[in-house]
Amino acid sequence: MRRLRLVFGTELSAKNKIQAIGSLALQVLRYTFGISNWHQVELQKLDRKTRKLLTIHRQHHPKADIDRLYVTRKQGGRGLMQLETAHEAEITKLVEYVDRKEGPPIQVVRTHQHNPDSAMLQRARCLKTEVQKETRKIKDSTAEKTKVRWHGKRMHGQLPRNLDEKLVDIEQSYRWLKSGDFKGETESKIVAAQN
Repeated sequence: MRRLRLVFGTELSAKNKIQAIGSLALQVLRYTFGISNWHQVELQKLDRKTRKLLTIHRQHHPKADIDRLYVTRKQGGRGLMQLETAHEAEITKLVEYVDRKEGPPIQVVRTHQHNPDSAMLQRARCLKTEVQKETRKIKDSTAEKTKVRWHGKRMHGQLPRNLDEKLVDIEQSYRWLKSGDFKGETESKIVAAQN
């Protein structure tokens, strides 16, 4: 949260602030994924706190759609990374690394992994068998679910549904988001107006 407040105190554009959140604040948590036992409720709570700080610092309008925050800028969203998605991706990468590597330290990890007391690694193994996807596929599937949720909303989904028509160039319609030249306040008001 301290790193988030530091990012909000800068004069960066909206796009650069979102990227700074991903590279400065999210990396602190990513380092602990696979080491600490994070629960989904805790990650959702941190996402809510992040959105609350975005709203307090006028980087997200209170009436704007939440799902649009997590859709990529190329697809009309704001490009913020969801903590649950990042957690799943890191756990999957960790399990794939342990399965792929050889050597004495990895053998110890594998032995510990089969220990019934190791709840964290048991969860990681279960996640691997459930998901069985590469990290990129996990991120893409979660992003696609978020995008579908956004499109499915009655009021907030009107813009993306109308842009799906053949007469509109979607790439040009979202070009202003990809360039990211606006301040956070301005961008959040435009997004709220579109919603």
